Amino acid sequence: MTDFRLIVINDLHRISINTKVPYEELPENVILINSPYDDDLPLPEGKAGFLITDIPTHASIYIRRKNWHVVYVGRLADCARIAGRLYDIWSPLDPPELIYKRFLRAVRQLKNVFDVDFYKRALDIAINSVPDMLWFKRSDGVHTLVNDRFCQVVQKPKSEVIGHDHDYIWDYQLPETEYKISEEMAVKNGKTYICDEPVLTSDGVKQFTTYKTPIYDKYGNLFGTVGVGHNVTDFGNMGIELSILTENLPFPMTVFSTEWKVIKMNSMFSGLCGAVTEAQQKDFDYLNWKEENFTPVSDRQENTLDHTAKREYIFETGGEQKSIVVNELEIRDSFDNISGYIVTLTDITYERAYEKSILEAANTDMLTGIYNRRYFYSYLGQIKGKPFTLIYMDLDRFKAINDTLGHASGDKALVRTAELIKEHFPGCVCMRLGGDEFAVIDESSSQKEIQRRCGELELAVKEEFKDLGTDTTISIGINATDGTAEDIDEIFRTSDERMYQTKEQHHSK
Repeated sequence: MTDFRLIVINDLHRISINTKVPYEELPENVILINSPYDDDLPLPEGKAGFLITDIPTHASIYIRRKNWHVVYVGRLADCARIAGRLYDIWSPLDPPELIYKRFLRAVRQLKNVFDVDFYKRALDIAINSVPDMLWFKRSDGVHTLVNDRFCQVVQKPKSEVIGHDHDYIWDYQLPETEYKISEEMAVKNGKTYICDEPVLTSDGVKQFTTYKTPIYDKYGNLFGTVGVGHNVTDFGNMGIELSILTENLPFPMTVFSTEWKVIKMNSMFSGLCGAVTEAQQKDFDYLNWKEENFTPVSDRQENTLDHTAKREYIFETGGEQKSIVVNELEIRDSFDNISGYIVTLTDITYERAYEKSILEAANTDMLTGIYNRRYFYSYLGQIKGKPFTLIYMDLDRFKAINDTLGHASGDKALVRTAELIKEHFPGCVCMRLGGDEFAVIDESSSQKEIQRRCGELELAVKEEFKDLGTDTTISIGINATDGTAEDIDEIFRTSDERMYQTKEQHHSK
């Protein structure tokens, strides 16, 4: 263990261990330093200390320090208060040679303790980092160590696995078949034996590739075996059952391997992608087909608990655009490894068209066909903080049309006014706010261009209503904002005031 360091202090007056111990007799990574040890010098991080002393006060000081192991050489009566916290107590009557041998033994034991602890921790971390089943058995078949994945598959805690054999752990008796034969072959050959074994799990029968390797103790005697089980269950083996399932589903579906190769594809899916024959399905590149033919219209939504991902796309087929939700499900085995994918396509074209019609009805003025007051405030909220010009309009003497020509003529006048506004402000958001009030939001034109269009609109409206025998005109108020100085209500109020100023001018004339 290369990171191990044991710093030894000899505070024993009867023998100088520092000079007596030959360097080659010390275990690796053991460091002797001269006595006395500097009390102000802390023990290096991650290192251990070993003190041999015949001074009771020194023993009392060092046992309180972290990572120190203290041996007191003296009478028990002199260290009775701290005896339980000492590493050991040696007799002061023993000759220096015996104390010297005890010193070497104690240093080696300490090193072994740290090494064993390190290897145990490393082994526990390593085996539980493996995604496959891993187990250690004695030569009599009793499990001595297993990883967490093993317990998840057999659905038993380690307390019910350690100390038990295969038949007890898997809840049923097995004949002299693969698992016993494979262990015998590993022992016989003295090396790793690889074979395929069917195993009955809580999720049904699984096919595993197992690796069995013999383990020997320090004397060369067989201790047992270590095994690794990797799930290689092939979904293609489900055969006709999987075909019946996929073909009878009312939506396109395909089962893929981990490499996105087609295992089973139903006719609805093959009709969309054109992979009709078995050879075409074999060469079908799903990921490339999706990228070339599907235009995403939403963010990808992933569910890590269900191992699913879905996203909405626009897909063109037969000259028609369809809204499709692509659902991709990871197929995971008992060890949580990805063993394949299931892809389904859900056509939501009708739902999206219905939603669009509902939204349009809610935001459209039923008489004129342009946007309504509800959409006006909604749109202002969307562009808040951006530069735009609000053009607020109101028909002058519109009531006279209703009173003299009737409401049907008044409705036709409102429809024609909306048409003229759209003609003079193409590409802008045009709205009827109610009654004879209209508004336009222009986000790109210059003020000079807007003034020109407003003047032309006034003339067009005047001529239009002149033909009806009325003197109805339109009053326009303009207010531009850079998106930072005014809020929506202030912009609306200012435009309204300017529109009424124009209206007063028209009435005065």
